[in-house]
Amino acid sequence: MSIKNFIDRVKSNSFLQNVAILSSGTIISQLIVIATSPFLTRVYSVESFGLLSIFSSFAVFFAVLSTGRYELALGLPKDSLKASSIFKLILVIGFCVSIFYLILIFLLKDIVHLKDKTGFLSNNQAYLAPIYIFFGALYSALGYWNQRDKKYKKITIANAIQVIGTSIFSLIFGVLHYESGMIWALIIGIITSSAFLLLTDKKLLDNLSTTPNKELLGTAKEYSSFPRYMILSDLSLTACQQFIPILFSALYNTTIVGFFSMANRMIRLPNIVITSSVGNVFRNDAIDEIREKGNCEKLYHSTFKKLLLISFPTYLLIFIISPKLFSIVFGEKWEIAGEFARILSVALFFEFISAPLNTLFYIFEKQKILMKLQMLNAILVFVSIFLGYYINNSYLLSLIFYMIISVLSSLVFLYFTNNLSKNGGRKI
Repeated sequence: MSIKNFIDRVKSNSFLQNVAILSSGTIISQLIVIATSPFLTRVYSVESFGLLSIFSSFAVFFAVLSTGRYELALGLPKDSLKASSIFKLILVIGFCVSIFYLILIFLLKDIVHLKDKTGFLSNNQAYLAPIYIFFGALYSALGYWNQRDKKYKKITIANAIQVIGTSIFSLIFGVLHYESGMIWALIIGIITSSAFLLLTDKKLLDNLSTTPNKELLGTAKEYSSFPRYMILSDLSLTACQQFIPILFSALYNTTIVGFFSMANRMIRLPNIVITSSVGNVFRNDAIDEIREKGNCEKLYHSTFKKLLLISFPTYLLIFIISPKLFSIVFGEKWEIAGEFARILSVALFFEFISAPLNTLFYIFEKQKILMKLQMLNAILVFVSIFLGYYINNSYLLSLIFYMIISVLSSLVFLYFTNNLSKNGGRKI
């Protein structure tokens, strides 16, 4: 198939076209991050990057509570006023949670004087975390609101604004030798992109002004399955993602963590660029197909095939060449990271296929099942890493066990989502 034929096919297929629009924004964002990194490493100290990493880890983990996971319900109501009520509920929850974190940080940092080995509470930048968490909740809600109306170009522009704004201000603060400049830039970026999405949406602003506050409690109860099940589920998933490097560091050493982080960061790019975009488009198309036919089996199998065709050659190539490629690109000492990448590529291949299809758990409100699966997966991941250490004190064995658990987890998710696509979970 020629490039022209491929482009014509994308233009004629609304699903592929929407995925391409969302993916393009992510690709641009990743290219900007890669392009600015060499400059940032020259204007910031290693400690500054460490400060940013600690800040981000805490903020991302605790931000799970900031929306009550109600943003996942924004695409379900047919009535836009009902969806606006959910959006307003998210704003209230986000504000209250952020104020709670602000008070908690003040008590731990300035009253109790808690000794924090991570260094998070020892810096005044800890007080910026509640601000980032609130606007993170707002940005997430705005993203799902625009996905509801299939405004994918607007989402792409907002993502670009956030990344470009963050990069520019990081460079400016770095030139001015402001140590915590990247944290401030991170906050400026998310505020700017949130303002763009909110202030350019007259429909949403009008709906928010007319939505009665007295309806919020009823809305919270109607969609209570999302916070009841998804908070624990997403906390498990986030903890699994954020704490794996910490666990490798505790069992082995920081050098091993460096190899793992580099491998994971490089070969996860296909997942970052494509899976979230496919998942967002698949969710909206699935909702439409379910309303029309009562199931989305045809769309599910079509999407599964597309994901398989994209991921298999990509990760097969990574599996074959990653050790040599890492050695050539990053230097001979990084060849071990290439071996890590080879092992991780097997897990990421299956994750690439299963992750976008997991949105069916939200559509059919099967969050309780997803919560149990996520929690079980988190426990098994931690056990698998410990098992490699316990059997042979081998980081490669830990990584292999982690890969096996990840593959099995993806296969289980595919089993459940396939059933959901057929019958909406009536026989699940």
